[in-house]
Amino acid sequence: MGRELATKKVIKRFAHKFGLVYFGYVNQREDEHELIRGITVSATHVDRHFCVGEFKNHDISLVERRNTLVYPEQPPSHYTWLIMQVDLKRGGLPQVFIDGNHHDETFYMTLFMRFANMSNASTIFAPVNPLFARTFGVFAPADKFDEIEAMLSGDIAAMLAHHFKQFDYEIDRDRVLVYAENPTAVTPHLLQEMLRVGTWLAGQLDKATLELKDMQVHDSK
Repeated sequence: MGRELATKKVIKRFAHKFGLVYFGYVNQREDEHELIRGITVSATHVDRHFCVGEFKNHDISLVERRNTLVYPEQPPSHYTWLIMQVDLKRGGLPQVFIDGNHHDETFYMTLFMRFANMSNASTIFAPVNPLFARTFGVFAPADKFDEIEAMLSGDIAAMLAHHFKQFDYEIDRDRVLVYAENPTAVTPHLLQEMLRVGTWLAGQLDKATLELKDMQVHDSK
């Protein structure tokens, strides 16, 4: 109970500082707000400390998500994720999960059971940034590998590998999700780092998407 109260206090202060609205607990089946989805969504998860707002011209959502993952012949795994979602200005991006190897075997087995089309794309980044390829697993549909490689530039890979390897990331259509998995404590610094990397990555992806569309238009002429 003490940790729960401390988490609530820190998140409410963060929300106030950055102009977010704090809603607390939300019901994924009944709530009217557009809730955070992503690879951790399930019929059994519980979301607390839900906040929404805007920062640097991006819509922002924040939530603490808890769930117990169960896989045959494996012990249950209890997870808590702090998730920050940043909406992009442009959509249509392929789904990709950039995993910093913070999860256990049950998580990965459950992930690949639910997303059977996901394949390991990490090797395509070895020539671009070997540290990124060693630090993160990159999972995406195999038929989207070329798009993923174009989307995640060398600058993005370098920044994540050198400065933000403590988080996991998901990109899906028109949003970026930043995951802090089972944080020991929710602190102002943790939240501000998630906001910093989330808005930076969203800005980079918006720029890359615009440049890619310009190239496609040019090539079609």
